[in-house]
Amino acid sequence: MRKAVVVLLVVVLGLMWAQAVLADEISETIERAQELYLEGKYSEASSELQWAVNLIQNLQAEQLKKLLPDPLTGWEAEEATASIGAMGFFGGGLSVSRTYTKEDTRESIEIQILTESPLLQSMMMFLTNPMMSAGQPDTKLVRIKGEKAVEKFSAQRKDGELSVVLEGKTLITVNGQRITDKEILHKYMEMIDFEAVKKALAG
Repeated sequence: MRKAVVVLLVVVLGLMWAQAVLADEISETIERAQELYLEGKYSEASSELQWAVNLIQNLQAEQLKKLLPDPLTGWEAEEATASIGAMGFFGGGLSVSRTYTKEDTRESIEIQILTESPLLQSMMMFLTNPMMSAGQPDTKLVRIKGEKAVEKFSAQRKDGELSVVLEGKTLITVNGQRITDKEILHKYMEMIDFEAVKKALAG
């Protein structure tokens, strides 16, 4: 037990050290950009600022990856992944995701946290105009921990998706494949700390 505590402490301290180093690099990059700007080297200053933005997004991505929940009992989870900048269909911004599987039933869940995604606009339309879901029998509006959400589930296809938009700028989706009960979508969504996500992306 004592050995496990020591190992955990070493891991936590390592993560804190890595974040401190990255924060120092961000500050130094911003200072360098300011110096270049004052020297009239605008292209170089712009390049440094863009690099600082990339470093900040990397820091946010690492924070968000930690907020993706552990698997439920009987489930297994892959390592969380992150994508910054170009994300194909989803456009720019930041994306972190994690996949969960249940071997005995082959059920699969993927959780994604997206920022600056084109999907945000269409999802906001659903949340602000309930009539949009009226003509879609597999879609309805629900609430998750006080936040409005869009629920899609087809028992026939055995798939579904639960989507929440936080503060109009962050989209969280829980997508399920080969699932027989939509409650599994809610269980995974409810394990996400919405306030921690907002804090990680604040500003």
